[in-house]
Parts: sequence; C-alpha cells; structure tokens
Amino acid sequence: MGRGWCVVLAAIAAWPAAAQRGGRQTARDLFYAEAGLIVSPAEGRKGKFGGAKKSTIAVTLGLKYRLWKLQGEKPVEWESGGPWAVGDHARLGIEINDTGYLYVVHRQASGAWRRLFPTPEIERGSHFVRSGVVYPLPPEEGLELTLPGGAERFLVVLAREPVRELESLVGPLAAENTVSAAPPPEISEGVLEKTRSLFPSKDLLIERVAGEKTVYVVNRTGKAESVVAVEIRLGR
Repeated sequence: MGRGWCVVLAAIAAWPAAAQRGGRQTARDLFYAEAGLIVSPAEGRKGKFGGAKKSTIAVTLGLKYRLWKLQGEKPVEWESGGPWAVGDHARLGIEINDTGYLYVVHRQASGAWRRLFPTPEIERGSHFVRSGVVYPLPPEEGLELTLPGGAERFLVVLAREPVRELESLVGPLAAENTVSAAPPPEISEGVLEKTRSLFPSKDLLIERVAGEKTVYVVNRTGKAESVVAVEIRLGR
C-alpha cells in the first residue's frame, strides 16, 4: 500500500476519535471524514408520524486543490501565492470527496469568466464528478498566465445537484475522440456575483496544508444541499 493511501486511511480512522473527544475538526479532517447520517427537515411529516423524516447518508462535501507550474514540460508543485510571472504556464488539480457537479471558470481581461470545466477533453464534457479522481485543468497543457490586474482569478463551484445559474456553461456531451473548435462559453461578472451570493462563505472551512501544497475547502454544515464555492488567485 502506498504512502499516500496510508495517510488517507490514518486520517479517516482518526476522525471518529476526534469527534468523541470534542476536538475541533479541520477542513482536512472533514474532507476525509466517513459518511454520516443527514436528516432533511424539508421531508418532515405532520400528525402522528411528525418525527419521521427522510434521512440521507452523505459525507461533509468538500474539495481540495493544488497547483503546478510547468517548467519546460515538467509540472512542479507550486504555491498559489507565487511567485508567478506573465507567460508562466499553470495547471490546477481538483479532487472532491463525494459525487457532485463541478464548475470552474477563469476571469478574462474583459471581465467575463470563461469556462475551464466541464471540458470536452474530460468525460466528453460531463460536469458530473466523482471522488478519488484528480481533475487536471487545463487537461492537456498549462494555462498561460497574463495576470490581469496583478492576479489570475478562478472560481470553483461544487454542488450535489446542478446549479441552475451555471448550467449555461455546460454543453451537450462531445462525441468520442473529438474536440470542439468552438471557444469555451463565458458568463458575465454580474451573473457570477449573483450566483456567489447564493452560497454563504460563512458555511465554508478552508485550510492550507503547507506540507502537501494543498488547500482543503469544505462546507461544514453537512447538509444534503451543501455547496462549496471558492475563488483561487494566482499572484497578488
């Protein structure tokens, strides 16, 4: 068994003990936490069986991301804070801890946000994602940085169900072994800000693990309708 898997299994094994001690759980703890029981109040019944509610088994929804700078053809793990320079090529790797729907957009100099995920190169453009998979963005080669305003900006949204306001970024599934020549769709700053206001940042727990060069982001509410939305900046 590889060292990485040992770390994961150790974190999972340690979580229940931490919960019993009443210790404060980190974003990394919650990312690797085992499934728990969620009771949905929206499914409550009236009358004699008013206490009966629909229960769902789910984990605390979360994602983790890391960055690589391409030096020649070799990807090197890198910190989001830099140093980054105009002309550098970067790649973002995202992994989630459950199934869900993923949207990633990249801010353009015009102010619009262009889709990075879903992309036809991965699962024919499906935005349904699974745990245990690292999704590399861009998948084939690094994104050349222009650092408009001094920083490159990305927004990552993960939800258990499709987000209606972002579905314009999702196209029909591509045919096997084909790549569309059409530019990726964009979404306006106004629409994106309206969408972000739907997901309270107070629900999120964010932890940067320096030893892993990884950032963990989880929705600590543990609700079935949990959403994770985080902005990533490269540069200042």
